[in-house]
This record gives sequence, C-alpha cells and structure tokens, in this order.
Amino acid sequence: MNVMLKLSWAKGSSFRQRLENISLQMKLIITYVLVILIPTIFFSSFILNEYHRNMIEEAISKSEYLLDIEKSNIQNNMEQMERIAQLTLSDKELMDYLKRTSDFETDELVNFNSNTYYNLQRILFSTPTISSLRIFYENPYSWEMWPLIFDEKRIKEETWYKDVLAQNGIVRWVIYKGPKDIVKDNTAVMRETQVYVSLLREIRHVNDSHVGILQVNMQLDHFFSKINGLVQNEDSQMLVVDRQMGAYINESSDFYKKLPVEEIIRQYKENKNEGVTSFQFKYMNIPYLCVFTGIDRLDSDVITVTSLEKSYNDIYKTRFALAAAALVLVAILSLISYLLLSFILKRLHILRDHMKKVRQGEINVDFPNMGYDEVGELAHNFRLMLKKINELIVLAVNKEASTKEAELRSLKNQIDSHFLYNTLENLKMLAEIEGQFVISDALTSLGGMMRYNLHWVNNHVQLKDEVAHIQNYISVMNIRYENKINVQYQIPQRLMQQEILKMTLQPIVENAVKYGMNNADKVVEGIEIIIKVHERNGSILIEITDNGIGIPQWRLAEINKAFLLGHREESSDLPLGNDKGTGIGLRNVNQRIRMNYGKEYGLHAESEEGKYTRITVKLPYLILSGGPQQNA
Repeated sequence: MNVMLKLSWAKGSSFRQRLENISLQMKLIITYVLVILIPTIFFSSFILNEYHRNMIEEAISKSEYLLDIEKSNIQNNMEQMERIAQLTLSDKELMDYLKRTSDFETDELVNFNSNTYYNLQRILFSTPTISSLRIFYENPYSWEMWPLIFDEKRIKEETWYKDVLAQNGIVRWVIYKGPKDIVKDNTAVMRETQVYVSLLREIRHVNDSHVGILQVNMQLDHFFSKINGLVQNEDSQMLVVDRQMGAYINESSDFYKKLPVEEIIRQYKENKNEGVTSFQFKYMNIPYLCVFTGIDRLDSDVITVTSLEKSYNDIYKTRFALAAAALVLVAILSLISYLLLSFILKRLHILRDHMKKVRQGEINVDFPNMGYDEVGELAHNFRLMLKKINELIVLAVNKEASTKEAELRSLKNQIDSHFLYNTLENLKMLAEIEGQFVISDALTSLGGMMRYNLHWVNNHVQLKDEVAHIQNYISVMNIRYENKINVQYQIPQRLMQQEILKMTLQPIVENAVKYGMNNADKVVEGIEIIIKVHERNGSILIEITDNGIGIPQWRLAEINKAFLLGHREESSDLPLGNDKGTGIGLRNVNQRIRMNYGKEYGLHAESEEGKYTRITVKLPYLILSGGPQQNA
C-alpha cells in the first residue's frame, strides 16, 4: 500500500513539474481554452438538463390534463348511469311487479306493458349512450319482458353475481365482456359480445329480503371516450387497467406493436406506489412516460403511455451540435490566442532576460522603453526598484531606530503614569495626616477613575467594575456639587459578573449629572439616579433613571432615531450626550454596543419633560465567569 502511495505521489510530482515547465504562453492558451470551455460545458449541460426536465414536465402536464378531461367525462357517465338506476328503482309499479306474490291477470300484464314498461323503454331511449338496462328478478310470479326484464337464473353464472349480492344493496361497478343481447333461449350460442362498464345493484325488499339485481350497461368505448383515438399524437395512447389487471386498449393502434400491453402492465405493477402518479421506463431502448389516475368506484386506473423517443432524439442532436460547436470554438480560440500571445509576450521575454542579468549581480542594468501598458509599467517599476535598493536599506535602518525610540517612549509613558499614581497616593497620605478625609477620599476616587481610564487592556469588563468606576465618578462630582447627587443601585449580585463594554454606563451617568445639575431655568436641590439591572428574554436591561428636567418629545424622537440608525454618518446631525466632556458620547456608546453585539442591542431613551429621563441599555445575557447561569 505504501509503495502504491509513493508511486502515485511520484507521478503527481512529475505531472506538476511538467506543468510548471510549460511556457507561460502555452499556460495562457490552456487557461483561455478552459475559461471558455468549462462554462460552455457547464451551461450546456444545465440547459440540456433543464430542457429535458421541462420536456418531461410538459409531457406529464399534457397527460394529466387529458386524464382530467377523461376523468370528468367518466364522472358524468357514472352520474348518468346512476340517474337511470335511481329512476328505475323509484318506479313503484315496477317494484310491485318484481315483488308480486300471486299470478298476474291478463289485463294487469297488458296495463304494466303499456305504462310501466313503456316508461322504462322511454328512459332508456332518452339516453343513447346507455347500451342496455336490465332488471333480473327472483320471483316465480313475474314474467320476462325482453329486452329489459329477465329471470335472475340467466346471470347466476356471471363472475360478478356473488360480489353484487355481497354488497348488500350498495352499487358495484365492473368492467366485463358480456353478450350484446340476452336471448330467450339461454342455451343458445352468444354470437356477439361487447365490453361493458356496468352499474350493478341488488334490489332489496323493505324487510331486507332479496328481490333481484339491476344492471345498467354502457359500452366501454363510450364510457372511456379517449381509448379508441390518439390522445396526444401518434406516439401516445390511453388504456384502462381494471382490478384484475386486465387491460382495455385500442386494438387497432400500431402503438402496441412497438410496446406490448403486457410490458405496460408489468411496468405498472412495479412502479405503482402510494403517492406516485407517473413514472418512466425503457423498452427496447425506447424511453416511455406513463401517467395514470384512479377511478376509485370502478377500482380501475386510466393510463396514458407516451413515447419519448422523438424528444430524446432532439436532445441528442442538440447535445451533438453543442459539442461540435465547442470543439470548433476551442480550435479557433487556441489559434487566435497563440498569435496574440506571441506578440504580447515578446517584450515580457526581453524583461525576463534583463532580470536574469540582475540576478547575476548586474545591478545597474538599464531597460529600454517598453511602452505604457502593464509590461512597460512592470519594467519601469523594476528599474525604479533597482535605483532605490540603497534607499530601502537606509529606510530599514531608520525603521529599526524608530522602533527602539517607540519602545523608549512607551516606557517613558509608563513611568509618567506610575509617577502620577504615586503623586496622587502621596497627596492622599498628606491629606489623611492633616485630617482632610474628604480630600483623601476624593483623591482615592480620582485615582481609581484614572487607573480605570488609562489601564485599557480589554474592551470588555464585568458590570461590577463599571459600577465601581461610576461610584468613583460620583464621589468626585459630589465634591463639586456638595453631595447633591444620590445614586441607588438595584442590581442582583448574580448579575455583577455580566459582560459589558468598558465605559458604557459612565457617559450615561455623566449626561444625567450634566443636564440635571446644570439647569439654568430653575434652582436644583439635587438629583437622584437609579441604576436598575434585570434580565428579560435572554437579554440584560440596564436602566439608568434620573429625576432631572426631562427631554421634549420632539427631541426624544430624534434621539431614538439616532440610536436606531446606529451609524455615526447617518446621525451626525443629532448631537447626543456629553461628547465634549468625555470624548465618548451616548452615540458612540450605542454604536460600540451594536458593532460588538449586533443591531438588536443598544440604547433606548424614555422621558417625560419636567419629571424624569431613562436610558435603557440592552445587552446579551453573558456572564463572564462560566457563561449564562440559572436564575436565582
């Protein structure tokens, strides 16, 4: 196995080497040919497949349309036969005749023949598509009246007789080959037979006793009107298959000389499944399409079989024509590409020779003017590259020096920040020594704020860190406003580890302080800020509410519109928040949240002028220590 793999790898490597050794001109010719040939093959295959699929779908649609028409005609014929049966069974005098319990008088027979029997004949003659109406009785007192009323003994040998009795008065539909006429002498030879579709129904007495059997016949070629004609064209035929898998066809059609009925029945048995109404098969290398629909009450299927030979031949011809066109196209394209590339690559070969000289150490090689196209531009740039090799060396040295200088500056900044922290710490200690604890606390808060702002290792922090920063900020601001700012925190302990972007809440609190305390319209006694955090539907909502002067409704609509747009360029005409104070305004906070977590998150403002302002921050529920946790 390993030997075979090594041989395969060696062959692959050899092929790659031969491919790499091919000239650029030949590679480009092959590329052009493939660029044209591959899409041509792909789209040709796609078009042919679509044509084939559409051809099949169109053939199925035509067959289904014809089957729907035929099924509608069949339904009309069955309803017509049922009406004849209903009219016959609703004739009271006929029922009395069949249920007679005594011998008839001559005048009674004459009267029955003149009236009831005549009405039955008139019903029959008024419907010319009905071949015959036959009533079979089992009554010793009744008389046969040809061609409508017969003794039941004549049909007891029929295959359907027992099945009709088993239906208990329910209509049974059958297809059978029977006599055209029933002669009085039932021993005589039936010289002429006909295929019928029969409605058969047992006639029962009110006491549920057997009276006789009603039969309404219609010739098969009338019942299935499309069987004896060409359904779509000379390559399509319709046939009927009954419950015993007997087939009824147009026997004069040449269609069945190419495709025997037995083969159709065999394919029908193999492919008929629940939910399947069409299938394809081949016989003698000729493709056929079979579409069928069921006649439930007759327990039979009407089938259309269509030869697809001509359609497939058209596809084969089209495929051959496309293949021939592709080959001609490849030949023409190869010749044109060879001639054009020979001209185009001539200067490239010259450039290659000069580059070989440079590789051998001739740095001062001068290139001739090669024009202003891509090859000329390549030569010009290569010339400039050679002239600036020394400059690049100098730049590399300067870059290294600059890197060292940047490292020194970074170290100096660190030293400066540590110096500032140490200075604040010394001032704090002096204030404590002097008993100035307010100043000491303010310096502590200020130092905490500076560390939080300057120590920017990660964009994401825990909620408790942001809350601590807000506490430091409020402590410093209360020095200025004489402790008039009161902040209440309604934050469950389990949500203190929620992930939040650094400097998300402080700009909102700063906004509340700025517009709540710096109010020129009235004297402010103080401001109360409530920070409430809760979970809802997999998200964290942080509500920051102040009892300041509020925001007018038109301004509130502009603010929320800017929050919804999210992008700075779309909302630059709506200045929000304390942008000048912190450098990170509400708009930037909203934009950072949307960029990090998605457009469904961000800020939303609520306010009632003169009463309150509430900014709601929506974030995904994400606990930094181990992911989402169960609710307490």
